[in-house]
Amino acid sequence: MKRLFAKDNFISSSFNKGQRRQSIVVSLLLVISFVLASFAFFHALYPFVDAMGSIVCGSFDVAISDLLRSVPIILVCLMAIWTVLMLQASFRNDSDERRLGSLKKNAIVILVFAAINIVYIVVGRISGRYLSLVEGSPTPIYPLDMMLWTALYVAIAIFVLIYLAKMKDIHPYIVPSRGPAVKKARFAYCFFVGVWLLIALYGLSAFLFGLFIIDFAHGHQFYSILLLVTFFLDFFSLCIWEFYFNNLTPEKKKDLLLPLASIGLVVSLTVMVLYFVALGLDLDAPSNIGFGVLPIAFSASANIGSMILAIAPSIVCLVALIKGIVARKR
Repeated sequence: MKRLFAKDNFISSSFNKGQRRQSIVVSLLLVISFVLASFAFFHALYPFVDAMGSIVCGSFDVAISDLLRSVPIILVCLMAIWTVLMLQASFRNDSDERRLGSLKKNAIVILVFAAINIVYIVVGRISGRYLSLVEGSPTPIYPLDMMLWTALYVAIAIFVLIYLAKMKDIHPYIVPSRGPAVKKARFAYCFFVGVWLLIALYGLSAFLFGLFIIDFAHGHQFYSILLLVTFFLDFFSLCIWEFYFNNLTPEKKKDLLLPLASIGLVVSLTVMVLYFVALGLDLDAPSNIGFGVLPIAFSASANIGSMILAIAPSIVCLVALIKGIVARKR
């Protein structure tokens, strides 16, 4: 275990004072943006759930109306996720030109989403879709809060663009890359990582909200605890990848991938098995306590969504294990 956390394993061990300060600041911003994105993603799920419920009841017009009214929430979610990707990109690509180019593209995408969102809310207020800027549903000051969120992401994107245009030569960003951009099977890689990011975003928000939503006083305690552990593991597995593995030196990545994946697979399989045991012992638990944190899955008898969340960390660790075995043979 000691060799997993030896100081010379990490590229940060070679940082000078300025590089270390920059790395810490960007890492903290990445953590904050991830937490905000997880909340935004959690709230953005509910318009789709409500729309699906209306469709099941045959009220297609109500479903469309609800979705149109919830567009600002969805756009804020997209901006939040894009901010995470933008900050994460600042640690990727061994080419400074590609890294800065990626930052610029992501900042422009955020501004486009922001412009659409502000125009949509203003037009919606004028046309009568929103009777007030503080209607109070689905949040206490909706849709004003979505405009405030949008303003925050606009400020972040504008700062990035100003930095790239005027400040990058005066205050250069000189933290070494945590890894080059993937070139082989890029689409499959981006799809896999994108799905994993969404699962991790949901895992964090569902874990935090679940502490208040799940009622532990009326039975189902064993299932409730395993459900929260499953949510947390979905989030924690991404943290290990982003803040531990991607910070290793290239040599240590090859050396430690196999033991790290093995430990992760044992932990994730243990949690997965315990979750399914808890589910098998208490088949009524999902519909009784899970609806508030994952209604689209827990309202179905098969609980497909919860099963995906339980299995996801094991799949990630299994893929990492296979990669580690192949790297060792090479």
